[in-house]
Amino acid sequence: MSRRRASAKNLVSKEIKREIKEEEEEEEGEGEMDTIKLGTRATRNMKTKLESFSFGTNPTPSSSKATIVSSTTTTTTTTAKSKKRKRSESPPVDLHLLTDADADADADAYEPTPQRKTKATKAAKAKVYKMELDSPQPAPANWLVTYRAIEEMRKGRPAPVDTMGCHAPMKETRIDVQARRFITLVSLMLSSQTKDEVTHAAVQNLRAVFRPPKEHDTDPHKEYLTVPNVLSASIETIESCINKVGFWRRKAQYLKATAEILQRDYAGEIPKSVEGLCGLPGVGMKMAMLTMQNAWGENVGIGVDVHVHRITNRLGWFGRGKETKTPEETRVRLESWLPREFYGPINPLLVGFGQTVCTPVRPKCEECLLSRKEFEIEWGEGGEGAEGAGVKKVGNGPLCPSAFKGSTGGPRRKVVLKKEEEVLEALIKVELEE
Repeated sequence: MSRRRASAKNLVSKEIKREIKEEEEEEEGEGEMDTIKLGTRATRNMKTKLESFSFGTNPTPSSSKATIVSSTTTTTTTTAKSKKRKRSESPPVDLHLLTDADADADADAYEPTPQRKTKATKAAKAKVYKMELDSPQPAPANWLVTYRAIEEMRKGRPAPVDTMGCHAPMKETRIDVQARRFITLVSLMLSSQTKDEVTHAAVQNLRAVFRPPKEHDTDPHKEYLTVPNVLSASIETIESCINKVGFWRRKAQYLKATAEILQRDYAGEIPKSVEGLCGLPGVGMKMAMLTMQNAWGENVGIGVDVHVHRITNRLGWFGRGKETKTPEETRVRLESWLPREFYGPINPLLVGFGQTVCTPVRPKCEECLLSRKEFEIEWGEGGEGAEGAGVKKVGNGPLCPSAFKGSTGGPRRKVVLKKEEEVLEALIKVELEE
């Protein structure tokens, strides 16, 4: 055993010496590094192991060695800092010898690197949207039959958008119309990445917080979710009301900034143009289109959200292999062929259809008319000309090319797991029988 230990010790010592020699050769000719050859961590560790090597015991360097390593480490750190300082700092200049022209030239030559801008300091970039295609897309076949079939399915299926959508505030005729328009805008600003139920609850929280006590609330027609009240409220108050919606901290800041812009530039009213609405923080094309339709009653474009984007692509309305990548691309291509009278109703129609039948995950294709080979629908006034009103039988289906792709496809098989006690009883019974 002693011979084995001795040979092993010699092998390790030779290996350590070889590594130290290679490292020293690499460091030759580097100027300052000649004075701190033993300053690197790897070299110090190997030097310590070599000088205090013993089998069965931990390395215990002497106090003198420890002092050397410590001083070397200090030299290394100081030299590294001095090098870093030399690279980053400009040479000292005697300011008393500089003229004004020299100072200006020096300022231009040594202008400091601008700091990275934070979200608060970044300048607002102008939002650029494409309003129409260079060459309009032809209308897909049977799109009107598909549209009417979805209307038929929506008749007996109430959806959250029907009662909690962005059109709901405008139906409260008891309050001032300007306040209704502002509530509509607030509702849309909170709606992104958020379900209708959560958005509706957040808006109601804001209205309740801003409302004064009953003894001071004498006018039933007065609304308190207004631009001045949002301006006077703290950001913490707004956050506490909307903290269930997606990105609520950012949206609280958007609400405060929007209220300031409306008060300063629009006398407390909301803009009456797509450009003005898109100029508000946190407002995109979808919100602008829906605000124009619901708050101002102007049908200028289609409000495309995730439901409209998903369903129109599932229906194959843009062609095989030509699916749109974003809701904004979907809007531009839809507007190139969809008649203008459908711009307004298509959003709540497809949103409700997406909330009840054509859901994002596991769509209920077995309940959808568009997945059947033939079906009947009521064809009302304004149909395909000579078709007229009445019941229309549709064949040559299914009209949805995505039918049963990722859907339920029928009832799910139930998996029943035995209880832990039953499993133990079965195991005991088998052991007894053996």
